[in-house]
Amino acid sequence: MAGYREHITVSGLCGVGYGTATTLLLGFDPVQGAIAGCLTWIGGMLPDLDARGGRPVREITALLAAVGPMIAIRRLVDVTGGIDATILTGILLYAAIRYGGTWLLDKFTVHRGMFHSLPAMLIAAQIVFLAYKSPELSVRLLMAAGVGVGFFSHLLLDEFYSVQWNGIRPRLAKSAGTAIKFFGPGFGPNAITYGLLMFLSYAVVMKSDRLLPPRMIVEQVEPLEQQTGPATPDQKATPNPKRPAISGPANQRPRDETLDRFAAEFGPAPL
Repeated sequence: MAGYREHITVSGLCGVGYGTATTLLLGFDPVQGAIAGCLTWIGGMLPDLDARGGRPVREITALLAAVGPMIAIRRLVDVTGGIDATILTGILLYAAIRYGGTWLLDKFTVHRGMFHSLPAMLIAAQIVFLAYKSPELSVRLLMAAGVGVGFFSHLLLDEFYSVQWNGIRPRLAKSAGTAIKFFGPGFGPNAITYGLLMFLSYAVVMKSDRLLPPRMIVEQVEPLEQQTGPATPDQKATPNPKRPAISGPANQRPRDETLDRFAAEFGPAPL
């Protein structure tokens, strides 16, 4: 099994490569690439949160407690509505993650449990996607994918170290297959993991505007008198005057201000 230092080194190298590649090849801002690289490095430590005490858990929880509120700072400002309230919320989140998170992990996790799994990798990436606020979907995907890359590097390194060589003959250790997996041995952890995964997946889809209908753009219809001029006495006497044709689809309706406000609030951003 790979040690803590090996995981830090490998995930750090992955972070440098990921941040550099996304900046040079995909055209992201260098600062955004640097943040994504740091998240890749942090993601490579996350599976060891189930180490049940010791130096790795203390360092990782302290790092998450400090970095987590910073990643979600824009989201916290929107929720709290002010800088002072955001500062207070950040302090409370730090204390909750640093101390409450450590207690929960020590109480309910087992080493090489569902923290070492592909669903846990997706959950970590989705949490970052939801916490990091940006008007550009690609930037949120960049940050989420960075955590996923780092997380997967940890799982892959654990599986690599589970293969032991005796000359030219490989031998699998007992830990083989316990890192890159979809299910653990217990029903309860599996149910909680996949329940959380489905909930976060739905939230991600909603935040990326994939389930919302496209915003309807309805042409404003000018009043009848502005289109045809004032009505004459003969036209007023006509029981059913012929209305001018309205351009657009046959089922197009006049603008509804309530629908417009709803679309502006919950609809996807205009292209």
